Amino acid sequence: MPVAAYISDTEAVEVVEKAKILAPYIRINARVRPEEVEIATFKNPKANANDCKIEAVLIAKTLMDYAPGQVSRVTVYFYNSNSLSTYKEVAVTAGDVRAFGNGTVSKDELLKSLEIREAAILDPSKRVASYLSEGQYMRPKKVNTQLRDNQIFISTNLDSSLSERLLKLEAMRLADQALEAAPVEYKTAQVTFVDTSLSKDNRVITLSRGAIASVGEALNNSLQEVAVNVIKGSGADGKLDLQNYELKEGLRREERAAILAEMQTLDKAGVSVGKATVLAFLDLEDSANTATDVELLEKIDKLKLLLVKLQDNLKTAHEFKPLGGTKAGAAEPTPPTPAAIPPTSGADLPAENLKARVLANPAAHIAAMEEKLSKTAPGHKGENHANFPIILKYVIDTLKESGRATDAIPFEQRLAKLQTKEK
Repeated sequence: MPVAAYISDTEAVEVVEKAKILAPYIRINARVRPEEVEIATFKNPKANANDCKIEAVLIAKTLMDYAPGQVSRVTVYFYNSNSLSTYKEVAVTAGDVRAFGNGTVSKDELLKSLEIREAAILDPSKRVASYLSEGQYMRPKKVNTQLRDNQIFISTNLDSSLSERLLKLEAMRLADQALEAAPVEYKTAQVTFVDTSLSKDNRVITLSRGAIASVGEALNNSLQEVAVNVIKGSGADGKLDLQNYELKEGLRREERAAILAEMQTLDKAGVSVGKATVLAFLDLEDSANTATDVELLEKIDKLKLLLVKLQDNLKTAHEFKPLGGTKAGAAEPTPPTPAAIPPTSGADLPAENLKARVLANPAAHIAAMEEKLSKTAPGHKGENHANFPIILKYVIDTLKESGRATDAIPFEQRLAKLQTKEK
């Protein structure tokens, strides 16, 4: 019987959210490992140790019920919204959940057996990364708007982890976008951040067009001395050191590692993966910590299709054989390198096979075609044949389509010389 695929990180988040164990404004993130799920969330400021344990047990039971036999352990990290470098950790096993479910242990006994561990991120670089990356785990906010009496009323859920300064900036962003889209007679926007916690302390910020313009101008003046440098990222030109590339941390690491390994294999075989493939791979890498699991899977599937075509080209190139056979009794020759394989005429090859042969050795292909054209017009060089510029153009276009524009340069120069000679 085939083993069921493990649930994805996104599925784990959705399952816990639907169970409504945590308050709707609390952020959550999940990382699924074989037999274990790690959940990162925020601790309610009013929650005590037992509250955290109960939430951890409910989260664990929800995930174990959703994926029976797949999850043997759930570890929940409760971060402090005011200090992301500290957290409380509770680990719940399938045995804990079963024992409580069948009545072997009582609620009090279960809570007493669970350990809540306090820890901190001491490494400065990891602590900074934690602060900067936690924003991606915020649940999508629903923003409601209403236009009334020349004023825009905006409401959205309060993010309790935001400082007052950041809350004001968020209000300005929402108000600015709303007023930009609204008719000019709407002069102000009132932004209400709805507190869904027990305290119900909503935050209300009202901004006028004039206030937004003044703040915007002040920001622009303050930031005038801040330079924005445009620096080409690694691989932006379609060239990347595949053999020494190190994968980024993030979702779908195993799938990304498999794609990189396949690209490295092609690279070692002398097959250029092409600019389009490199850029698609780098886009996937950049998205590993920002895109949803579904978006990543779409990018992975597109890359796999590109690599399948490249593998087909490599396979076709390996199938090319030298013209002529081996004489009886003669020793089997050493297999030549791709550069030494003389191509066939190409006239009877399917388009894909012809393209693969060009990519395997464009110079050898052109030499063979030039020789063939010389035989059809004795006493004339093959390059003087009317069809030769067409052959050159086909090689140039094929190389460029495969991201090998540099390899096409010598053939472009030769074509230009022939066209100049014709004039």
